[in-house]
Amino acid sequence: MVPTRASEEHELTPVTQPRQSIVMQPAPAAESGSQAIIFTRALRQDARWLGGVSLLYIVLVIATVLTLHAYFAQTWDAVTFVGAGKIIWSADWMGLYAQSRADNYWPYAYPPLHAFVVAPFVAMAGIAPEWLMVRVPSLLFDIALGVLLYCIVLQKTRNPQPARLACAVWLLNPVTWYDTAVQGHFESEWLFFVALAYFVHETRAHWFWASVSLAVAFLFKQNAILFALPFWAMLFFQRDKNWTQRIVSVLISLVVFAIPVFIVSLPFLLYSNDFAYMNVQYVSAVPLQTQSWLVAVAGIFSQDNLLLRASSVLLLIAAGLISVLGARRGMGLWLMGLLIVLSFFLLSKKVVGYYYVMILPFAAATLIPTQNFRWLAVIVAALGFIFVSPYFASWAKQTHWWVYALLGIANSALWLGLWIWLWRKYPNLNARNLQSARTPGFLAVALFLCACAAALVQPLITSQASPIRAPLVASGNELQVLFALGAFALLCLVAIIAAQFFSRTIARKPHIPAGAYAVVVSSALLYFLTFAMTKESTAAVEVILKALGI
Repeated sequence: MVPTRASEEHELTPVTQPRQSIVMQPAPAAESGSQAIIFTRALRQDARWLGGVSLLYIVLVIATVLTLHAYFAQTWDAVTFVGAGKIIWSADWMGLYAQSRADNYWPYAYPPLHAFVVAPFVAMAGIAPEWLMVRVPSLLFDIALGVLLYCIVLQKTRNPQPARLACAVWLLNPVTWYDTAVQGHFESEWLFFVALAYFVHETRAHWFWASVSLAVAFLFKQNAILFALPFWAMLFFQRDKNWTQRIVSVLISLVVFAIPVFIVSLPFLLYSNDFAYMNVQYVSAVPLQTQSWLVAVAGIFSQDNLLLRASSVLLLIAAGLISVLGARRGMGLWLMGLLIVLSFFLLSKKVVGYYYVMILPFAAATLIPTQNFRWLAVIVAALGFIFVSPYFASWAKQTHWWVYALLGIANSALWLGLWIWLWRKYPNLNARNLQSARTPGFLAVALFLCACAAALVQPLITSQASPIRAPLVASGNELQVLFALGAFALLCLVAIIAAQFFSRTIARKPHIPAGAYAVVVSSALLYFLTFAMTKESTAAVEVILKALGI
């Protein structure tokens, strides 16, 4: 746990914020004018700050994509999405899933909306390579979600400083960068529309546009259905309506949700059965790929045991129970969403590195308004390690499964502890003592800049060895690695200093605790191994175990 000190920034607690509630209810009509003034004034004052943060993110994403090893810059996901964009841009666009299955080892296994979004950018590729252009939509949605989170927290706190923290924790974070720049994935696209749906419902209680936004999110990625369940549960448990009105509200919302999904999916359904197979059967049949307690289950009982086969169903049941029980207790959408994400980390048999970005929007909207900055700092620090931590790779020595199982159990213990704390603590989630909002902001930015620094020095290391496995340093390449490590250390020092100054835009006091620096330094070494040397941390563990004779 990252230690923090009591904050002296008392202005982070608006006097109008009720201590007993984690979500501000929409303001009465008499206050709508004052809220609009607060929003407009804060956005006008912070326009330069938001623009500067966005520009920094754009520049570093583009620069690092160009300097990363081809193993990352032209990863199979990017290649798959480039191919999907080309197919959608062609006359035979309805054959997206059939062609992708035939052409790619990792075929396109998502609803079609992302392929439509990347298609014009892939078509514009020329001076810029395709594998860079295919990342542009995700990059833009990263920024859009950061601004949206700023607005969401501003609406809850009526204070721009915690709103800045929400934007920074999402946008200037190593896992968000990893999702877009390294893996070329698109988690921000569907997360943006889930967050938009929650924001619209919370501020205007408008079920129609929230339903449409959730449908759009689902058309980007199947995971979004888990976060639609709390919304429908809230509609059903509206206390100001009778049972008939509640049921009708849910049914109408389901119809509004289903119509765009049906319209967009129908051409692909009619073309072949590949659409249904890739979106349902293929996804549910993916092999174990996680860093959780499930690795121990697979090691003890095999990867084909009943629990792992039923993980998708169990996750859906858990999300449904959280939604129903949470809505009955009066929980807000963001808190239920956060609990579902934690359940996903605990139950899903596929939680790869870029999936961890899912927790950030829900954690920011839940923990920042309640001033639980300590938990937010813990989440940021944990993510900074877990997304590049050792995992049970297929090429690792199979008898070492217990090592990765222990690491997975430690990760799961953290998520389970947070889940229990949130469930038991509700509705009194507000922190009793003011804590530092500066620490999570510093951690996110410092880790983000260190990850970018590792990618920027990668061209200094050239090797014909395996890009992910041992040997960690190829013979004759030692001086290059040492020189790159020295350059990286200097860049990390600059990154830490820059993060210190940046964190002052969120809160000036207290000083950054020593534990936060330790987290940054230890994580930076992993980033150098992964993004500069292009070796997975699993390879380092295997080397250590071999040296120990295990």
